[in-house]
Amino acid sequence: MLGLYLQAAMKKARPFSAADVEGLQRAPVLWENLLPNTRRYKKYCELAGWQQNDTMHPLYWQVRSLPLQLKLISSPQSPFAMLGLVHISNRVTDYTQCRPDIPCELIVRFGQVFQHRRGYAFEVVVTATQRGKPVYAAVGTYLARTGHSATGLPAWEERDMTLPDDISELTPIQASGGLIRRYARVSGDYNPIHLSQVTAKLFGFKRAIAHGMWTAARVISDLQASHQLNGQEIDIQFKRPLFLPGKAKAVVGQTSENTCFSVLSERTASESTVYMCGTLRSPAG
Repeated sequence: MLGLYLQAAMKKARPFSAADVEGLQRAPVLWENLLPNTRRYKKYCELAGWQQNDTMHPLYWQVRSLPLQLKLISSPQSPFAMLGLVHISNRVTDYTQCRPDIPCELIVRFGQVFQHRRGYAFEVVVTATQRGKPVYAAVGTYLARTGHSATGLPAWEERDMTLPDDISELTPIQASGGLIRRYARVSGDYNPIHLSQVTAKLFGFKRAIAHGMWTAARVISDLQASHQLNGQEIDIQFKRPLFLPGKAKAVVGQTSENTCFSVLSERTASESTVYMCGTLRSPAG
């Protein structure tokens, strides 16, 4: 997996225009048949704090799809470079029928491309089937930072995830370098920015940072324990990196339509840095 990162990092971005969107739709759809790995999934659940034996963690298959995502982004049809990409949002819409004990066919493809104030935001769509039945659907959105722009693309708009006034605290987030390296082994996400201060500095970070998908997985596990996920759409936006070692507080509040949550620095509310925010939204919402 680390070799995939190094290979992808060698790829250089090329100028992108609205006409290239059609080319992305012709990019190969990549798939892989994953055999059950109960031991690996158990370790993932331990690191994510997931304690539900009868249901699968909603983010697991998306994490396992990372090698396919890297291959897609580094394919010749892709104008994007892996180096400098920022994972800015993640949305999971179908996950309740997933099982970790039977084979899973994972499929990844490009989705929409948006004009962003700092470049382009593009989607990578992940779907999965088990025994021929669709069981999973998720979309990760990545920011490709660039100085030029293309016309004719829809604008990227951040979804409103404002916390209500009445909030309660979830289990605090505590991330150490050792824990994050264990997560890298289990998830397969060996991005150098997560592994050590030395490798993180090579990519412009003062220290190693926690995986956003690990932070999200911990919060989702806590929400499952306290709010019982029942197929709600999980929508997450990543705001700032959590440097290692790091601590943060997680909070949740209920609006008339959604359950809203955030991961914040341990300061007063007016001074807090927002690392991540998200919503649980019913399918009919």
